[in-house]
Amino acid sequence: MGLVNGTISYLRFVANGVPEAFEEAYCAALREHRFHEIDPNSDLERSTGWVQFEDAFSSDWDPGTFVTPSGHVLLRLRVDTLKIPAVTLKAYVEQAARERCAADKRDKLIRREIDVLKLEVKKGLRKRSLPRMQLLEVCWTIATGEVRLMSTSRAAATLFVESFEKTFHQELKPVGLLSVLWLRGMDDAEIDHLAGLEPEPFHLARI
Repeated sequence: MGLVNGTISYLRFVANGVPEAFEEAYCAALREHRFHEIDPNSDLERSTGWVQFEDAFSSDWDPGTFVTPSGHVLLRLRVDTLKIPAVTLKAYVEQAARERCAADKRDKLIRREIDVLKLEVKKGLRKRSLPRMQLLEVCWTIATGEVRLMSTSRAAATLFVESFEKTFHQELKPVGLLSVLWLRGMDDAEIDHLAGLEPEPFHLARI
């Protein structure tokens, strides 16, 4: 992912200021909304939750090291999806139906039998499959409230904002150009002045 290696593409948001001694409370909130593995025996197709930035299989945070020396909180939102493709499921159900008919010396199964067989096949395939894992990296600058999501996917952003707000009880607002200037230390008067400026052409006019 971008923060560890490779190129960086991200979306920016801004959160409210954090309360005093927030580390312990936020670590507890993350543990409450931590990631849980998908049970292949269940019907759950997607599981979402927080994991440590350094370990996708750990959901334990230490308040003492929650904020980095540079003033950032680094998190990962893990999203696992365990869904059998419709084409794959159909092919295996048809195979199972043929085997059942051959064993029972019948030409075909009735609809109710096929529905039951489909459930059995689906459970068997889920037990044989590994979930597709997605890790969304997050960098939260505590001093400014700026939150960077290392993804530009709208679906990922929607899922992240929902999880962040539910976990920390903070509203996230998308960051535009004027918001960036404010985060960089410009006051409202300076920003208002910039907004009223007219664009200056720098190209040579055609004669």
